[in-house]
Amino acid sequence: MLYFLCVLFFLTGCFSAFRYFALRSALRALNRELLEIRRDMSQNRILHMPLPDRSLEKFVQSVNGTLEQSREESRACAEREREFQKQIEDISHDLRTPLTVILGYLKWMKSSPARDASFAPEESLRVIEQNARAMERLVSQFYTFSRLNGPDHELQLQETDLCRLVRESLAANYASLEEASITPRSLLPGHPVPVAGNQEALERIFSNLLQNAGRYARSYLRVRLEEPGDGKVRVILENDSRELREEDIPLLFRRFYQNDPARSRSGSGLGLAIAKSLAERMGGSLTAEPVRELAPAKAAAGSEANMAEPESEQTLPAIIEVRFILTLRTQRASGT
Repeated sequence: MLYFLCVLFFLTGCFSAFRYFALRSALRALNRELLEIRRDMSQNRILHMPLPDRSLEKFVQSVNGTLEQSREESRACAEREREFQKQIEDISHDLRTPLTVILGYLKWMKSSPARDASFAPEESLRVIEQNARAMERLVSQFYTFSRLNGPDHELQLQETDLCRLVRESLAANYASLEEASITPRSLLPGHPVPVAGNQEALERIFSNLLQNAGRYARSYLRVRLEEPGDGKVRVILENDSRELREEDIPLLFRRFYQNDPARSRSGSGLGLAIAKSLAERMGGSLTAEPVRELAPAKAAAGSEANMAEPESEQTLPAIIEVRFILTLRTQRASGT
């Protein structure tokens, strides 16, 4: 019996020693593999089990999960860095364009304008002022966006008549919409519609939405206010556009986004981003969705396109109808 116990203890010791040295070897192998992975985290490498062991398997799974999480964070960081660089380029371009015009006109005005028969001081000053105002608007939008995204910025909410604000905003922007050959049509209730909101923020939201319509709407703008009775109220703006594609719509609220790659239009690409941020600060939402794709317009007979290819039927880019939906709470609020 004693002999049997001695043999058993001996075998147990040998097995324990074998497991000990095997685990040490496995840990050294895992350490070497981990060091190789750390040298180049861009490769999707993971740790592999050097020997079967339940506890070691859980450890390896945890390390592999941490590696994958680290890679996801690195990819997200790289994407944020690319986006930040693109935003800096866009800001620089938007500010440089009017600044270049201003400096050009100032240089022209200083270089003996009396000898230049085409020089018109009044026109030059008008162009300089116009571009200076454009720079002022851009800087104001940059400041507003930065302030809205600051941790200390809060909106004081109070009972506000949304219907009145929509009417006033339409009236304030009516002339600029008409200049863009757009006649807005509205369907608004004849009674006050109280919401929990901030008047200044709501005015900014409607101003940005209507200015966006003035830039990109093709022929019409419809505005209506709905009270579905679910404790919320919705302001819906619909317009047609030939410059947007359906895949552009999810990007409309991205800061500095413009569907014009050359950024030849005035604006910073922040208007809709600011409007969405303000809506969310008031406990609401601002979304955009495609309604339908309208039939593309035929090119006029005898147009330049038809003269270039007389045998083919020419069409203009497809027209898409876009719907913006501002949703706010109807609950009365004394302030937040």
